[in-house]
Amino acid sequence: MTPAMVLASSVCALVALVWSAVLAWLAIGALIRRRQLQRRFSAQPVRSQVGRSVLLVRPCAGVDPGLLDNLLSFAELRTQADLSLVMTVDDPGDPALPIVEQAAAQLCERGLDASVEVHPPTGPNRKASLLAGVLGGERGRAAQLWVNVDSNVDLAGYELDALLGALKSDSGPGRLGAVWAPWSELREGEGLGARASEAVLGGALTALPLLCGIYPGGFTGKVWAARPEAVADAGGLARLVDYLGEDFEMSSRLRAAGWGTEVAPVFVHSRGGSPSLDSVIERFSRWMLVVRTQRAALMPSYLLLFFATPLVLVLAGLGAYGRPTLALVAVGLAVFARALITLGARHWSRRRGFLGAWIDAPLSDLVLLLAWVRAMGSREVEWRGHRLRVGRDGRLLPMLSEASAAAGNENENDNES
Repeated sequence: MTPAMVLASSVCALVALVWSAVLAWLAIGALIRRRQLQRRFSAQPVRSQVGRSVLLVRPCAGVDPGLLDNLLSFAELRTQADLSLVMTVDDPGDPALPIVEQAAAQLCERGLDASVEVHPPTGPNRKASLLAGVLGGERGRAAQLWVNVDSNVDLAGYELDALLGALKSDSGPGRLGAVWAPWSELREGEGLGARASEAVLGGALTALPLLCGIYPGGFTGKVWAARPEAVADAGGLARLVDYLGEDFEMSSRLRAAGWGTEVAPVFVHSRGGSPSLDSVIERFSRWMLVVRTQRAALMPSYLLLFFATPLVLVLAGLGAYGRPTLALVAVGLAVFARALITLGARHWSRRRGFLGAWIDAPLSDLVLLLAWVRAMGSREVEWRGHRLRVGRDGRLLPMLSEASAAAGNENENDNES
């Protein structure tokens, strides 16, 4: 090798060493912070919610795995609040509607307050439209607290009062406007796609039960509770229909209005289906596109921290000739850091066994890398069968389907003839 090549190799080894040291520091810090958060959770008593009026909304679109069981799990919630349930779809032709109506009937037979509402979309983000339709109505205005629970969440045995009780600061600079629950995914399907989804959500830094220790003020919209007055101060839910990440946008608006957000001390399980690997990559690229368009400054963190191990190993390999000792130390630190993150994510996600950890690390890194590349290369996403595009201003734009486009062309031809 020429002196220039040796120098380049040495630089690669040095960069790999520094990068791996940062990853090791992050891994250790993440576990310490998560443990500290758990101790704070354990010290908080569950506050009584007797007499508190709560409206729980379950937006539905299409038939999720175990949809009926998920909806019926409302009956197994643990709470003392005066609780009402509204299940909602945006189209009378949605295949979820018969299941939703069946669930409502069975819940009402058990003496529970459950109903069904249909709210046509008012913007490209259909989930935000559903929430705005229900919570902006008479029942929403009458409730003291709002709760959103996505349709693929199993609520059996869930301590709802621990979620509601986290909204404890009623005034002052530390007042909370909304809290969110970290969640993990229960793999029920077989195949590489299901395994990859489980690895990302339960074996990497993207595992929310672990990540919440680093960023408890973040906000993820699968399960959340909010004060209606806080959401009103933030501009209301109707303004969220033009954003892909309605949860990101809501938390930003809450903070701008002087309300805080925080993680709740109880997490839930989401049911996983049998997705293809490509659909899993599409799903996580949609998450990253939210970051790219609504929190652009955080986008490099995925590349530098979330799936960095393969990149560090490549750099260490390139630096093995110029500085073999540094390269070897970099490899050791990178593997050590990734092992800590994997085991920590599995622990806090309540996944057991060590054998799966060896699969989680490389599989999740690969999926996140491909999702990141896709999110950087395209602004188009698919949600529940609807194609959307995110504009440069961060707002969503609906896209015509091929069928709609074809129908439009036929109409134009008919008019011309």
